[in-house]
Amino acid sequence: MLWPFVSLLLTLPIVAFVYHRNHRLSFTSAFSAYVAVLYALGLVAFTMYPMPDDPTLFCATHNLAPQLDILRFIQYAQTGLYGVLQLVMNVVLFMPLGFMLCRWAGWKFWVTSAFALGCSIFIETSQLTGIWGIYPCAYRQFDVDDMLTNTLGAMLGYACAVLYTKLVPKKAKQLTGTNMRPGFVHRMVSMCIDFLLIALVYMPLSILYIFLFYLVFKSTGDGHYVWLSLTVEPRVLDYMTWITAALSFLLFEVWIPWRHHGQTLGCRYTHMTIETRDRSRGQRIVFYAIRTLFFGVIFGGLATNHPIWGWTLLALLIFWLVKKCMPWDLVPGTDPQMPPTSPQPQTLPATPEISRSPYPQTPAPSASADRRG
Repeated sequence: MLWPFVSLLLTLPIVAFVYHRNHRLSFTSAFSAYVAVLYALGLVAFTMYPMPDDPTLFCATHNLAPQLDILRFIQYAQTGLYGVLQLVMNVVLFMPLGFMLCRWAGWKFWVTSAFALGCSIFIETSQLTGIWGIYPCAYRQFDVDDMLTNTLGAMLGYACAVLYTKLVPKKAKQLTGTNMRPGFVHRMVSMCIDFLLIALVYMPLSILYIFLFYLVFKSTGDGHYVWLSLTVEPRVLDYMTWITAALSFLLFEVWIPWRHHGQTLGCRYTHMTIETRDRSRGQRIVFYAIRTLFFGVIFGGLATNHPIWGWTLLALLIFWLVKKCMPWDLVPGTDPQMPPTSPQPQTLPATPEISRSPYPQTPAPSASADRRG
């Protein structure tokens, strides 16, 4: 069952965007993002698969013509429990979509309804065309009633979201500033962004090395390649790839954060810093050495498909659960002057000077009152 794990992987970009927008991520937001991706993949899988095993035999014995009668659902309901359950399940299938688009995306009712109808049309058309030509014939029936019940389900889900929002109002989550105390998930999301950027640098360069190598060097027939008087073996490409990967890693994980107050590019996008304390130059060297050791093991394990990367992450997670920090955070230093990320303060109106006194202010008698006395 790869479905939950693929959903978790596809949730990372959404979580990164939430960090970028709100400067923080609550458990509810992370769980909501995962559920949304899980639902989207499940919707595709349940409506498109499975396909018949023998396309030739199935297409020769089946001719699934489109069902275009918008009142056919009445006949379905009269067939018994199976027909009623089929209609109900088509409604229930799209209720989460309407709920999520209202509660989490903040879409209007008509936009949500139109989007649900469009999704249902896309699903039915995909079934009619054999997923746009992948399968040689229609393997499920195009049914206009499915589009009606799916759209109805999204509308009901939207209504449920409106009622739920009245009972549980949404809280403002946007913060400002740089997070000086990032959590474990925040750090891992930033790490994933950095590793992706590293891969986008060293992989194309490695492909370029290979292309130029076989373009310039000629094979000698004995496993060696020669250019002018230089004879090399193909494994030199492995060395060049590893050197490029290592240099890219040091660029993104050491040089950039060292020059930018502990912020890698992933940290800058998610508004956090890896340096939770102010340290001297020597202390920073020790800090980055320890961090580079751990992250280097993780990156190297991922690049070579070695399980050590998973064990290292597990060790860091256990350490975090016990100490509430990373091993490199234990390097001595002083707490920064910048306070932790906090909600953006509201500007209060200027207070008149007279209101500063704790006693009621009595107006001074006027000159005319003195003369009357």
